[in-house]
Amino acid sequence: MDPNNTHSQALAAALARPDLSHSLRAFLQDVQRQAQRRPLSPRQVEAIDRIANAPARPNFSLINRAAVARLPDVLARLLPGGCPIGNEWHVGSLRGDTGDSLRVRLRGERAGAWCDFATGDKGGDPISLAAAVAGISQDEAARRLARMLGMEDAAHG
Repeated sequence: MDPNNTHSQALAAALARPDLSHSLRAFLQDVQRQAQRRPLSPRQVEAIDRIANAPARPNFSLINRAAVARLPDVLARLLPGGCPIGNEWHVGSLRGDTGDSLRVRLRGERAGAWCDFATGDKGGDPISLAAAVAGISQDEAARRLARMLGMEDAAHG
């Protein structure tokens, strides 16, 4: 079997992924140009295989929209010590303590945006909040939030 053909197929498969970030797509296109001039290095081949075979990224937009639509319920589970006050959910910290230093917008254009005024931690959506609460990556937080919302299909791209 021709290794260059195998690598070309893996590269094409990686580039065909609809969930590629802009930077990964640019990297793969650069590798594709290099492959026309010289054989790929083992590191490049390994990177292409990792990208081509990586699990699909969650649909962040869909998951965030669904979480915002049910934001009080989501926040009650993520931050159980909090409560709604006006247009915000007030809670003591990312651990869910009672208090007032962490606030999450409940309504409007910025619904889901949050800030912990005691620590300076902040984010713009429910997924970033779920990631901060659990201390996990945003990809994993999106998957867990999707499961919590009954959206398993969105958790896998």
